[in-house]
Amino acid sequence: MPMKTHRHAAIFSLLATCLLLALLMVPGHPDDFTVSHWHNLPLDVPLIVLLLLLLRRWAFTLARLLVTLSVLTLLLLRLGDLLSRAAFGRAFNPLAEWHLIQQGWTLTSETLGLFEAMALGGLGVLLLMAMALLLYRGLGYLQQLHRPWRHTVLVLCCVPLLTAMATLITPHSRTPFLSAQWVLGTELLERLQYTQWSIRDQAQFATALRSDTLADREPAFSALSGRDVIIIYVESYGRSFVDNPQYKELALARLQAVQKETASAGLHVRSAWVDSPIRGGRSWLAHSTVASGLRLTNQARFDRLITSERKSLARLFKQAGWTTSVVLPVVKSDWVEGAWYQVDRFFDHDALDYQGQDFGFVTMPDQYTLTAFEHRVRATAKGPLMAHIGLLDSHAPWGPLPALQDWDDVGNGSIFDGTQRYGERHSWARAEPVRKAYGTAVDQNLKLVGEYLARYADDALIIVLGDHQPASVIAGWAPNSHVPMHVYSSDQALLNRLPDELFSGGMIPAGDAEALPMESIRALLGTAFEALPSNGERLSGPDSTT
Repeated sequence: MPMKTHRHAAIFSLLATCLLLALLMVPGHPDDFTVSHWHNLPLDVPLIVLLLLLLRRWAFTLARLLVTLSVLTLLLLRLGDLLSRAAFGRAFNPLAEWHLIQQGWTLTSETLGLFEAMALGGLGVLLLMAMALLLYRGLGYLQQLHRPWRHTVLVLCCVPLLTAMATLITPHSRTPFLSAQWVLGTELLERLQYTQWSIRDQAQFATALRSDTLADREPAFSALSGRDVIIIYVESYGRSFVDNPQYKELALARLQAVQKETASAGLHVRSAWVDSPIRGGRSWLAHSTVASGLRLTNQARFDRLITSERKSLARLFKQAGWTTSVVLPVVKSDWVEGAWYQVDRFFDHDALDYQGQDFGFVTMPDQYTLTAFEHRVRATAKGPLMAHIGLLDSHAPWGPLPALQDWDDVGNGSIFDGTQRYGERHSWARAEPVRKAYGTAVDQNLKLVGEYLARYADDALIIVLGDHQPASVIAGWAPNSHVPMHVYSSDQALLNRLPDELFSGGMIPAGDAEALPMESIRALLGTAFEALPSNGERLSGPDSTT
């Protein structure tokens, strides 16, 4: 073989080894983008190179194919982890969360635009394919190394492996600057164990599905007889908005203003912290947690729930004599969980008949949603109404926002013709504009909800509930998953039924109050609003396992 060919084989083998090293060192956690992370050298690299040097023919081809596929799989999983941790605060679970790829595509395409999203996605796929091809072809040059080069590489591979073995025997000999670790096999094994944990979690959840003491009692909600019961979910309204120094003053001023406005309309309010099962996104899991009384932390639990016989909160109210409805303007396709909720009427994007322009991911302004709810749902309900409403204005990417209108001018929504908006799409590469837009969006949504309550609440019991904490780009990962819950009524006696250890008077929950698990709201409504105990004492907080 000519000397030039040997030189090329050596160069390409070195480049392939460097690429292998780089791919195995790609972090899977946002916190690992530090200098110290790159001091942890994967021992897999010298072992893989050593094995490839010793193999021949079909065994060599099969080995480098397996290496390429394994490294690419690990890279994809780590990229999934990075996105999932940035958005939701936890690792990606491929067994339960493949649907997030579609959700991410929807959000990206409606935020950046379809062409831009396709270009970005295509570029990513091409980059991954190119890296896989370069790695596979580059490792193939190891077989073409000249004997002196081959012996040199064998020695270079044996040194770190023998050093690692010596370190295991004498652990105090490790250097503070560099450390070595097994990556590929160890991490893939950990992920396999995580998958096994997911399977066990499903078995435990199946057991929990079969136990429902609240449904066995068939609550009558007698204290609420004749009243509408409305649950309004405020998107991304988390404790970070109330506690974080960046938003604390803004939140305090807005909550005080809403309390004053609703009090002038004759409404009382009590508030609590609620522990959501999610962070950063997947609002439907929060909605279904409230509806089911079970903690839905992942899509696999949700999928099992909606094929079960467990009764939704709306179904319990329906059995007690309420007309039931769900209003979700974000839904543009089949509402798969509808068969489980078993409500009388469901209003999605099309059913709400919005005649204005959308706002990117936000299909219609919340002011229109609430107006349509009053005219199309509440005004036409036969008897008392129980409803879930999912708001959207404060959903990521938090811009552009609809300008609030006079309620009498909202009509069919055509007033939102493209001129009644402000703000713009923000690049998440620059965090500060995104954070500012988030604060503006939540502040405006709370103002809107306050106006709605003052204008339309009447004698209804209305629950305003955050669904989850915002993504980490807003305020980092908060130490908890708490969201605010506000309960309004014109009858103070109804609010007095709520447990004092959880609920405080006014719009701001006590800072040291225990958080109510979100899955306990269903049981709370089914117990606190039954007839009072014979001794007249208030009911305590519900059992979170109910």
